[in-house]
Amino acid sequence: MDQQKFYIVVTIAAVVIALSFIVQAVALILIFGVVRRLSAIVSQLQAKAEPILVKAGPVVDQVQATITGIKVTADRISFQTRDAFDKLTVETRAIAAAVSVSSQEIVGLARKQAQQLSDTLDLTNTTLQRQVTEIDGLLLRTQSRIEDTAIEVQSTVLTPMRELSALLVGLKRMIEALFGRDRKPINQAYQDEEMFI
Repeated sequence: MDQQKFYIVVTIAAVVIALSFIVQAVALILIFGVVRRLSAIVSQLQAKAEPILVKAGPVVDQVQATITGIKVTADRISFQTRDAFDKLTVETRAIAAAVSVSSQEIVGLARKQAQQLSDTLDLTNTTLQRQVTEIDGLLLRTQSRIEDTAIEVQSTVLTPMRELSALLVGLKRMIEALFGRDRKPINQAYQDEEMFI
């Protein structure tokens, strides 16, 4: 009877361990899907940022470096997730073969894998949040620089041009008034001004 209880306990432990690995595999697949969606979002952000980069000029190099860093990070995270999934598959087969030898070792290994998976997920989340924050800050700085440049152009180029144009119009009117050939008689000039008023 003791041998039979031992087999029942080992069988239950094997089922529990197998279910835990299935749950871990599903969780890894879901994490992989989230990472792919985050990668797609990063790609969309890159597509939206490109028109701004064309106008920004000197800031383009900084943005490209940031986008490259995000892509490398996303690729690294995707590779780590696939690698972790592959490792989990290999270890699951090894553990299933070793269940009859030591159920305690299997439970300890399952806990260790769960901790590693949790650590990987935390690292992935932190890295992506930091990258998105950096892109947001970079876009805000770029927009501010563009606005500052437009204000500077307006104050240094357009305002003096308007003043010069007004000065030239005034000189033209003065020359026309002094040397104009078609000067009106005094009564017609006053009449025109009265109509204007």
